[in-house]
Amino acid sequence: MADSTETTAASASAPPQEPKRSWGDEVDDEEVEESKPGAELNVDGLAIDENKKINKFLDEPEDSNIKAVTLGDTPYTSASTFEDLNLSPELLKGLYVDMKFQKPSKIQAISLPMILTPPYKNLIAQAHNGSGKTTCFVLGMLSRVDPNLKAPQALCICPTRELAIQNLEVLQKMGKHTGITSECAVPMDSTNYIPINKRPPVTAQIVIGTPGTIKRWMSAKKLSVSCMKILVFDEADHMLAEVISFC
Repeated sequence: MADSTETTAASASAPPQEPKRSWGDEVDDEEVEESKPGAELNVDGLAIDENKKINKFLDEPEDSNIKAVTLGDTPYTSASTFEDLNLSPELLKGLYVDMKFQKPSKIQAISLPMILTPPYKNLIAQAHNGSGKTTCFVLGMLSRVDPNLKAPQALCICPTRELAIQNLEVLQKMGKHTGITSECAVPMDSTNYIPINKRPPVTAQIVIGTPGTIKRWMSAKKLSVSCMKILVFDEADHMLAEVISFC
């Protein structure tokens, strides 16, 4: 999308037009100029107040209207239990013990076999809040990552800092017994801020963050995508709306 403006006749006193910027160039939050020596990313300090959460991930309202739409023949069948998905014992323990799940919701039963079973395909999942979409892509990322490869292999892009933090909390809870590492790529406050040139390269296997921060890390060669296996856009409709607004 080319950035361009047309010149038209206008009064000499008219304020100059600001050039259009692509959505990816937008800064997530105000950048912090100063940093405290030795400051590190404190994921625990990013926790969201339970009373302020927008999405209640463990809620499971009625989802009888959810249906799968596929092109052509498909080898995928719905899963009635999490055991049907051939998950590792560590992930099953996270689902049953830590997440307190009993069985897949409808969106999970339909989409998880598509996410977890080769041949892997692009997938768009649409359902209301609380139906279990977050579990779908978090479980997909945890299942596709090789714990022995210390490099980013899964990337989840979220429209807001708060949503990225919520998703990271779910991922860490669900993957508690797997040993898989994760990192949150969101703007930091003055306590945790580290200049980009002083950040070590990311070695976490799963990265969840906002577009501006992820773009800066990649541009500074701090976040490699050479080993990426799965890319997730959470609330993609909101991000597409932002793209359209800049067109």
